Amino acid sequence: MSIKKKILAGLLGGALLLTGSQALANPPEMPDDDKFWQEEQATHAADLAKYISEKYGVESAQVEAALNDGVHFGDIKHAAILAKLSGRSFSEVLAMKVDWFQVAERLGVTREQVKDFFKHEREEHFAKMACIDVKTFSALLNDGYDPHDIMIAGKIAQASGKNVKNVLSKRTINNTWEDVAKSFGVDIKTIMPPPPHPEHSRHMRGR
Repeated sequence: MSIKKKILAGLLGGALLLTGSQALANPPEMPDDDKFWQEEQATHAADLAKYISEKYGVESAQVEAALNDGVHFGDIKHAAILAKLSGRSFSEVLAMKVDWFQVAERLGVTREQVKDFFKHEREEHFAKMACIDVKTFSALLNDGYDPHDIMIAGKIAQASGKNVKNVLSKRTINNTWEDVAKSFGVDIKTIMPPPPHPEHSRHMRGR
């Protein structure tokens, strides 16, 4: 994976993994003394705009214009979601932003709707990473499995041609996922993502 794609994945994933009320109440802030994310947002505006456009049906030109104007990606994502849920235009919703809870109330979008939306979106995201369908992921989650374990088991299952529940059953307190992968003839290094770029990691941790 290229550095550009890693950074883009980090920007998208960071916004995606914010949950329900937290996402509306506390969009991610960028330290004034750290221009890294601002620069990356500007650099990858076209890619981010394409993602929002394909995901939520907003014209990519509108999203790219907002990004180039310095609007935070988190705010753009929230506006796109509320526009989709309320049937209003993206630009109209974005212009309403003072507090996202207030905007949601004005649009007639309930907190429960937002919570369910983010829950479904998170499950779609994790299911894709686990290489399984959303229904299977949700069922495993309801059975008490950890999302991280489901993701690793799903990758091992895909690589070995086995059932994901069968793979999950092999993980115990006495072994590791590397042990489980080996038992299915899979090298875990081939299914796990590479570590992030050092410079990217430094900015993710903060200075």
